[in-house]
Amino acid sequence: MASIKRINRNTAIAWGGAAAVAALLGYGAIREGLFFDEDFYGAEIVLIALGAISGLAGGIVGWRRGRAVIPGWALMPFAIAGVYGIHLLLDPVSVKGTMDSFLRWTAYGAWFVLLSLYLSNARNRKAGWAALQAAGTLLLLGSWFGWFGWIETEGLVFRSDQAELAATGARLAGLLQYPNTFGAIAAFMVAIEWQLLSSRSRWASGFASLLLVPALASLLLTESRGALLALLGAALLSLVLGGRRNLGHRLGTAGVSLAFASLAARWAFDTMRAGDPGNGAWLLAAAAIVGAALLLGLRREADRYGQSFDSSGRVRLVLPGKRFSLASPLWGAILLLIGCAAAYLLLARGEAGGARLDGHYETASARWLYYADALRMFHDRPWIGAGGESWRMLASQYKSVPYIGNEVHSGYLEILIDTGLLGFLLLVGMLFWLVFKMRSRASVAWAPAALLLAHSAIDFDWSYGYAWLLLLLWFALHLRESEEGGMDAAPRPRSAGRKRLAAAPLAAALLLGFAAAALPAAWRSLAAASERESALAAAPSARAAGLRAALESNPAWSRVRLELYPLLRGQERVELLARGLRYDPQSPALEFQLGMAYAELAQPEPAAAHLREALRLDRFDREAQNAAIATMAAMAERYAAAGRDDRAAVAAGAAVDMFERYRELYRFTYEGKTNPWENKVNSLFGSAKFNAASSLLLLGRDEEATALLQEVAEESSEEWGRLAKEKLASLTSE
Repeated sequence: MASIKRINRNTAIAWGGAAAVAALLGYGAIREGLFFDEDFYGAEIVLIALGAISGLAGGIVGWRRGRAVIPGWALMPFAIAGVYGIHLLLDPVSVKGTMDSFLRWTAYGAWFVLLSLYLSNARNRKAGWAALQAAGTLLLLGSWFGWFGWIETEGLVFRSDQAELAATGARLAGLLQYPNTFGAIAAFMVAIEWQLLSSRSRWASGFASLLLVPALASLLLTESRGALLALLGAALLSLVLGGRRNLGHRLGTAGVSLAFASLAARWAFDTMRAGDPGNGAWLLAAAAIVGAALLLGLRREADRYGQSFDSSGRVRLVLPGKRFSLASPLWGAILLLIGCAAAYLLLARGEAGGARLDGHYETASARWLYYADALRMFHDRPWIGAGGESWRMLASQYKSVPYIGNEVHSGYLEILIDTGLLGFLLLVGMLFWLVFKMRSRASVAWAPAALLLAHSAIDFDWSYGYAWLLLLLWFALHLRESEEGGMDAAPRPRSAGRKRLAAAPLAAALLLGFAAAALPAAWRSLAAASERESALAAAPSARAAGLRAALESNPAWSRVRLELYPLLRGQERVELLARGLRYDPQSPALEFQLGMAYAELAQPEPAAAHLREALRLDRFDREAQNAAIATMAAMAERYAAAGRDDRAAVAAGAAVDMFERYRELYRFTYEGKTNPWENKVNSLFGSAKFNAASSLLLLGRDEEATALLQEVAEESSEEWGRLAKEKLASLTSE
């Protein structure tokens, strides 16, 4: 009876843990992949608290047993969290960005610790695999439902009439609401299902056969070239590591799944174009079912074909009647070629998708601009970086040409500029060590991991908490499997036992220390996010109080300051924004609004100083440049009308100085190229030229003012052209 109760308890623990793992990943999927920190705070609190409790319990148990319960590799993410923690003691470019990164990496470490404890036995690992499959199924089905229009959530489908962005006009962005990262996760699931087709477990291979075609079809709908290339690389790695025995089976299943996935994807594109995407569900279901039947048939054929090999993998003598097999390498290669031909005919020809294969690489080439600017940031702060959110805070200072890029599009470069060489080497060292530890399971573990790690080099997958949670789960599953056949504790030397005995309380202290530092900050951040959400949903009259409460909970949140700023008046605006610069000292938005606040108070010197700093921090913000020049020019005219010539000269001089720097910036940037400043059709700088001319007149520089006004009058802008002509006429009449 006791043994039965123990079995039932162990089973409950196994499947209860699996439910918790699947629930966290499912929550991450429906919260846009935990891209936004506000969505992650609650989960971070739970993970860090559970990690601390587990660390304390593990320390006690480890001390009693004389060995560490928590493996050392599970603590590795805390090293990167520690680098962000060091930044909090220094002078990061963003206090909130650095704290958010510290919380994320502390949560990743706690998650890894919890997984290492949960997956330490075979029963729990079996349940863990089920949790992984359940989470992947939720992500894929939810994303497909979004494509079919069954889930009314904006962002599940990315639409564009630009061929370089979406060849067919629509791309599947999925629950993550970003096609490229969703494509990478879908490719990761494809690699897993492809391998599980060869699993000894009928349940695992059967489920994989059903999920493979929808997973691959969803990847095709993303039109993510990077994810497709990463999948191709992972497939080649898997073939190399998999040996000869199942080569034909793997090639054949790749061909069959590619053919049916391409058919489902083409039909889905066509129904979307026709305005009735829900009709694509029927063919997807049929492709999944028929494809699964064929894949299971190939699996049975592979089992029979496998009998022609001996235990060392060499081919045995085969009877004449048994030579033909679809699972042989020859027929597997033929099936793969058929699948590739089907994919080309269905997807890569003509308007269905050729535009993203034959050309339109503007988005890819633009990333080299990001990478070059990121390396310049690293050059200026090589050892420890600039802290969390470095790219968002500093990119505008380093842009070599105007572009829009809130993400650096490389997880490795993001870590490099955030944490410098110290954090980068810790990250790369951690990944190499984890991959090395999985070497005994390389044939099944390396390819999916390599896929995510490779794609993260060319996109911002790691900005999604979901991607890290999934990757760490994959590592933990295989690391624990690799360790199962390790050396028993009994034959270990006594010195090793003492070291492991000391490691148990040290691990507990580490977890408790990080929890003590992180939990209060996470709690305050969660409270601020909740108060902000309530404030924005409230009536305008009650909004200021809610935003004040959010700012009190998290004073480092500059976004809340900028939302509260318009609701205040006078000196209170100045004080609010000035305090914000303590937390984000290089924020162009805070500097700009502070300059505008001083302008409202009719204080030209501080207004000009903060506006100049804002424009230095974000040189290519055309709207800010135009607004700053216009504000200082208007102030100059008001002072001149009031007879305050001295104050008018200060404001006018600031406006002219900003204008000249603005013009020189474009002259230098576009030297030897077509300068947008000289484009008379688009007339992007008419406002700046007109307001600068007005200030030049106040300073007595009439010839320069007249030349600028004539430029504006010749351009296509009706409003600024009319004003320039009127001003010129008034000058002539004088």
